[in-house]
Amino acid sequence: MALTLDDLKKLSPRNKALIICLAYILLSYLYYTAFLQDALAKGATLSAKLETLHQQVVEKERVVAQIDKFIREINELKEAFKVALLKLPNAREIPGLLASVAQSGRGAGLNFLLFEPVSPPPKPETKPATPPPAAAKGQPGKPAEPEKFYDEISVRVQLVGGFHNTLSFFEKVARIPRIINIEDINMGDAQEMKGRGRVIKTACTVKTYMFVERK
Repeated sequence: MALTLDDLKKLSPRNKALIICLAYILLSYLYYTAFLQDALAKGATLSAKLETLHQQVVEKERVVAQIDKFIREINELKEAFKVALLKLPNAREIPGLLASVAQSGRGAGLNFLLFEPVSPPPKPETKPATPPPAAAKGQPGKPAEPEKFYDEISVRVQLVGGFHNTLSFFEKVARIPRIINIEDINMGDAQEMKGRGRVIKTACTVKTYMFVERK
């Protein structure tokens, strides 16, 4: 049986309040399911996107703040590279450089028994560049190795003199304004030599690096 307006008027205030509360709850539920639920879901999605964008902005701001530092470090590396190139002799300077090494030994009071440049190993034949095969199963291909901008020059040296004279020779070579290394040092036992006192025979390898301009 349907309720009429007169029936509602005859209800007690308590029943009227109860009906109003039930109607309010029903309307609230309908509003939530029809409108508010979707709005809350969209709001949560937008909040997650906003947080992601905020993190990206913070990361990019951090990178931008370090750009000046990176540029400064790159410029310092360029200057260090230029200084290293200045210490690499070119092909025309190699004979004079080796002569300076020999002169350093004679100036230190040493006698050379051997001063023999080592022939470099033969270079492998260069083959025409072929395109790399397709990467298998999504794996990247092997990157090409950078070509060296210098060649190694080695000289076998044997010399005789006093221990302090030998150290003086090493010190003089270290003062030459070029990159020169003394490796594979082998000193024999001290022996008495007439007119020179106790001397030692030293064998070593003198290495320098020649700058090569690649095409």
